[in-house]
Amino acid sequence: IGTSFATLQTDAGNDVKVTFVAPPSGKVEIVFSGLVDAISRNIYFALSDNATYNELDAIQTYDAKCITIDETDENVASIRWFVTGLTAGSSYTYFIGAKASGTSYIYHGVNRFNSHSPPIIVKAIAVPNTIYSGQ
Repeated sequence: IGTSFATLQTDAGNDVKVTFVAPPSGKVEIVFSGLVDAISRNIYFALSDNATYNELDAIQTYDAKCITIDETDENVASIRWFVTGLTAGSSYTYFIGAKASGTSYIYHGVNRFNSHSPPIIVKAIAVPNTIYSGQ
């Protein structure tokens, strides 16, 4: 994870993204989870509508200490976005963007020592028309 917002990619060059068809309510919850590793860093996440980072909307950019890692830690992060105003039946692709206050990593799969980390998961969950979102 670099120090400027960019869309995440795996070492194999795969974009960290989700593609879905908008439900009748036009509302979805996007959920990202992955193992974050850092030493005394702040990590920020955002949604992008493009593989080359493009902020979806200011409200979907968590630039106020989304995750704070003190000392040397590894944590499975679960970051959520509530997206509204989608056109029912239309296809959308959202990419996960991130930045950090310094060197930080997301680990997944198996490493050269045959140790396994949790997978990176990005999913879109259909949300009913009436929901309390805390606003």
